[in-house]
Amino acid sequence: MRVCIVCPVYHPELGGIGRQAVSLTEELNKRGINFFVITRKLKGVPSFSPEVKSIKLWAFRPSVYRIEKKTLSNLMTSVTFSLNLLSTLIKKRKEYDLVHFHGASIPLLITIPFLKFFKKKVISKVSSAKLGIEAGSFYGRYGFLGKFFIHILRSVDAFVAISEEIKEGLLTDGYERSRIYRIPNFVDISIFYPDRKKETTDKTVIFTGALDKRKGADILLEAWKDVSETFPHGHLIILGNGPMKASLKMKAKDLGISDRVTFAGHVNNVPDYLRRVDLYVLPSLQEGLPNSLLEAMSCGLPVIASKIGGVVDVVEDGKSGVLFEPGNVLDLSSAMIRLLKDAELRQRLGAEARRRIVESFSIDRIAKEYIKLYEGL
Repeated sequence: MRVCIVCPVYHPELGGIGRQAVSLTEELNKRGINFFVITRKLKGVPSFSPEVKSIKLWAFRPSVYRIEKKTLSNLMTSVTFSLNLLSTLIKKRKEYDLVHFHGASIPLLITIPFLKFFKKKVISKVSSAKLGIEAGSFYGRYGFLGKFFIHILRSVDAFVAISEEIKEGLLTDGYERSRIYRIPNFVDISIFYPDRKKETTDKTVIFTGALDKRKGADILLEAWKDVSETFPHGHLIILGNGPMKASLKMKAKDLGISDRVTFAGHVNNVPDYLRRVDLYVLPSLQEGLPNSLLEAMSCGLPVIASKIGGVVDVVEDGKSGVLFEPGNVLDLSSAMIRLLKDAELRQRLGAEARRRIVESFSIDRIAKEYIKLYEGL
């Protein structure tokens, strides 16, 4: 079994897709799977030397790694990478039998006709829903072009849907149910594990993620203002960077809560932060299946999360966490106040969250599912 894994952003610190890809390949390497990785050559990012064989290809704007938005410059980045990817896949066609794409967008669309010509098996992991940038969200978009995309992607041998929402999107696009596999994201439970600090009167809440509109950090700040009236010595920690960081800092100042909010930026010791806080909050407006949520639950943290996407596949409301209506500031603040007041409830939810991750979302379990899929194809 010879596998080629394609992930344009293959890096543990540049987003969930890359982090999942790195962790999975490291696990596959331990299990003796014969594979190599093809990714983009990036500049100005934290140094990272993977322990697996990788090929880095040039693409337009190598200093930019987030290209989710539908802009001309992002399109050029994706197309230039895809053309170099196509050339590399053709040159190395005798070195692999199966290609596993992390993503189902332009690189897959451009290369799959050639891969099928050379009789290669193709797996595509779909990580987003309803954004119009991946398989499962093309139906009814882009007119004839959307229909053409759907037609081209019918050649994919197996789609991996990380959430029920994504699976339903793939079915709506018209792909065969037998080719859609529900394999969720995972977490390394040996790295993210509980080690609770002693309870204090100064309650601390944490958010981790990119600081962009989709993640809803602005909603969290508004809710935190309400929470601060009940817990004047409470503190909110925000981990991560992004285009909204400056405006979020200004918003905290305008709300009068700057002294109760820390923007910690990017950190290398996320587990340490998760182990010393009381509560994790995910206020996102749109998600596939967020790594940060899985990591917090694996650390035994009680979580409050938006009722969206793959979140509802993981969090059982009232049992392994609390769900709230996305964008509803009052709903979010009420949930935070309720949990911060009730230590017994936090302990119960956190213990159940850890149990759920260990049973269903550990890297050991998910790696076995991928290997089984490879072998089946």
